[in-house]
Amino acid sequence: MKKTISIMIMIFISSISFSQQLISHSSVRVDDNERQGYLELEDFWSSVHEQAIIDGYAQGWMVWEFLYDNEEDAKGKPDFLIMNFYRDSLQKSKLNNINWKDYAKKVYKGKLSKSKFEKKWNLPMGKRNFYELERLDNTYWQGGDLKKGMQITMNAFKSLNEDYEDYEMKFFKKWHEKNILDGSKKWWEFNRVLSSNVTTTSSTDGSPTHSTIDMPGRERSEEENSAFWENLTFEDRMMIQNGIASRELMGQYRLKLLMFK
Repeated sequence: MKKTISIMIMIFISSISFSQQLISHSSVRVDDNERQGYLELEDFWSSVHEQAIIDGYAQGWMVWEFLYDNEEDAKGKPDFLIMNFYRDSLQKSKLNNINWKDYAKKVYKGKLSKSKFEKKWNLPMGKRNFYELERLDNTYWQGGDLKKGMQITMNAFKSLNEDYEDYEMKFFKKWHEKNILDGSKKWWEFNRVLSSNVTTTSSTDGSPTHSTIDMPGRERSEEENSAFWENLTFEDRMMIQNGIASRELMGQYRLKLLMFK
């Protein structure tokens, strides 16, 4: 377990060029009567992904649950998010040569009978949309060891002009780094969406071009928030205004970590 946690932390804080790291996101919708079966399916796949990481086919795997305030808020939105991490396009391309059913059979050889394997293999997968992303930038990781139940906020953005990426990486990032230092944030990352395959209804009107992920830390006091705005320079205020104008927020989601390898 310690080895697995170390691998996942290194995914976030490694000094390698994150511009080469690729991430696959699969958003999943399940019917209420299929929810337990779907979670059982992901638990089955967790051992398969663990072996794939050991064999050098991937760097990490996570399953997150979307959190909503009520049923109305959840209407038309996904239930789960699967993340797969790859060092680069070369590592990801190795997946094309894998027959996943045969691979899974080898993982569970001597552990499951043929009938039990088939039952697990055919558990409900839900309806899925697929997104391929490239990590562009991030802060240092201050979240400690990964634990089930950890929460993040994911924002889906549409770029409105060619300056958007610079605003995120050259301006907004410095504020995220300050939040890391004062403990009000544990992580921030910025991703570009390379492609998408929407096979079921999307929760956004159109396709996002970028996404950010934040892991919150301690809650900042009203005094701290007031001091932040009061101490902004004119240049800072103009940069914030123009930076916000360079993007459109298409969706904001809270997620809880359920499984990881």
